Amino acid sequence: MIGKIIAHYRILDKLGEGGMGVVYRAEDTKLKREVAIKFLPPQVAADSHERKRFEIEAQAAAALNHPNIATIHAIEHVDDQTFIVMEYIDGQELKEKIQVGPLPFNDALDFAMQIAKGLEVAHNKGIVHRDIKATNIMLTQDGRVKVMDFGLAKLSSAKSMVTKEGTTLGTVAYMSPEQAQAMPADHRSDLWSFGVVLYEMLTGELPFQAEHDAAWMYAIVNEQPQMPSERNNDIPPHLDSVVMKMLEKDRDLRFQNAHNVLMGLQRTQAEMEDSKTAEEEKAIAVLPFGNISPDEETDYFADGLAEELIINLSSLEHMRVVSRTTSIQYKGTKKDIKTIGRELNVRYVLEGSVRKFQDNLRISVLLIDVARDKQLWGETFKGKLADVFDIQEQVSKQIVDALMVKLTPKEKVVLTKRPTLNAEAFDHYLKGRDFLYRLTKNNVQFAIQLFEKAIELDPRYAAAYAGLGEAYATLHQYFEAQEIWLDKAIEASLKALMYDSTLSEAYAALGLAYFDKKEVDEAVTATKKAIELDSNNFIAYWILGRIYHTADRDREAIDLFRKVLEINPDFYSAVNDLLMAYERLGEKEKHAETLQAILQSFPRYLLKNPDDARAHMYYGIHLATAGQNEKAKVEGEKAL
Repeated sequence: MIGKIIAHYRILDKLGEGGMGVVYRAEDTKLKREVAIKFLPPQVAADSHERKRFEIEAQAAAALNHPNIATIHAIEHVDDQTFIVMEYIDGQELKEKIQVGPLPFNDALDFAMQIAKGLEVAHNKGIVHRDIKATNIMLTQDGRVKVMDFGLAKLSSAKSMVTKEGTTLGTVAYMSPEQAQAMPADHRSDLWSFGVVLYEMLTGELPFQAEHDAAWMYAIVNEQPQMPSERNNDIPPHLDSVVMKMLEKDRDLRFQNAHNVLMGLQRTQAEMEDSKTAEEEKAIAVLPFGNISPDEETDYFADGLAEELIINLSSLEHMRVVSRTTSIQYKGTKKDIKTIGRELNVRYVLEGSVRKFQDNLRISVLLIDVARDKQLWGETFKGKLADVFDIQEQVSKQIVDALMVKLTPKEKVVLTKRPTLNAEAFDHYLKGRDFLYRLTKNNVQFAIQLFEKAIELDPRYAAAYAGLGEAYATLHQYFEAQEIWLDKAIEASLKALMYDSTLSEAYAALGLAYFDKKEVDEAVTATKKAIELDSNNFIAYWILGRIYHTADRDREAIDLFRKVLEINPDFYSAVNDLLMAYERLGEKEKHAETLQAILQSFPRYLLKNPDDARAHMYYGIHLATAGQNEKAKVEGEKAL
């Protein structure tokens, strides 16, 4: 072939070959440029089925126009030969670069983001590559990534697949579990293979190793790979979480699209680029404390102590603390600390246990450096209920000392500030919070009584007033739309702020009450102040999103609702509002995608909260919207 002219292309040299053809470098004599041309092999060209696959490849790939995808110029038929004319890339295969050794993670991250951008464009056009691997990715001389060879691509929207079902397409080492089991591939299969490539870039090795194809496919389907950081200590642990989510065996648990992968990679890059901040900021998760008391009903006390620590630590400028609504999901978990740290993207985890019997307390805590799998500090405190405030203060100070956080004079005062000196009032407050979080009418009403009892015991207890304000506002919002509850919510919240002007919860409750009273300006001011005081206050983000939605500022509202769900994935009210915003904007795909996510999340929530009638009602509504009417009726009956 070398030296021959076919049509107006002069063959210069051979670049390589694969199952779908031989590739040559050639000169386009008309346009005076170098191109790559891929010929259908003679034995395949005679097969109309395989030739049709080749033509679909050309048509699908030609529709893609992106800097990170190799451009298709033309498809040609000359005599008995069929070939595709492609962009010629002067560079090297990614595989060649990896064979030298692991890539610096900055380079790996850069290349991965470019691959994600290319795949996002292809997937948005319904094109699934199905053969992503390191040899199908080229690196140009200037460091640009080019995803090559959509030779096994199919149009996911096509009515019939040209490729016969049941065949395992793609290179075995990069196959997704579904491909290895001869199941149909979709865009998430590409994300698995992409995850293998990223793993390979970071470690220099494939996540699975085997001596033959059958063993390799068994490993892909059944075995768990080591985390990249376990093979290469230079890899930041938070990059592990992105890779391992790409390599989830259940595709429903993987990243659901290339855009989400890109966002995860960009977040990782942002953390790495701002190295100074990364050094100063300490990221920690306070897990729910285990209750080892004789009385299981004291769960509220263990949960409340962890929440109080979260509130204290969140006030520190250089401390990033995972929100209570996120950490509470690990209550009773059997996951190991390292997995939890990776999932929450934190280096430090605080875990503990509480034993409360009558007036006696024993609290044990451990601070763990997840990255180094090392216990930094641990201690057991014994005392009476009245000593709980001293214990909280000591734990906070010990954490600060262990993490070498430099405190400002103001922060030193904050850590020693005590919301109340009355241990019994504190106990009632924690119990009130516990019932308020359960979100049923009876529980909210009981929470109100508990907060009132706490205030009776300590009339200057600001946090109890804030809880009372939130409870009244919640009662009106969800269960009894009577004006009196709004007036009581505003009164209680303002009293809370009179005794402590730094309570984010009080501003959020005030914002909710003002919003329901249609006093929008006051609601905006209150919710923005709540967010300023606590960036994890999901209620405040939600109220502000509701305000923007009513003002036809749906694009801003969507960002806020997403923020709510990032902090508290179980807060289904924000999901309902997100659906309405997408519907109003006419974004049908986003609406459908969100609806499917809802249908998956509601059963998990209702398993933990079976008595939430309002949740059953909304789940029924969403099932009906999705056409699942019989299931919808069941949920409606449960709600009633």
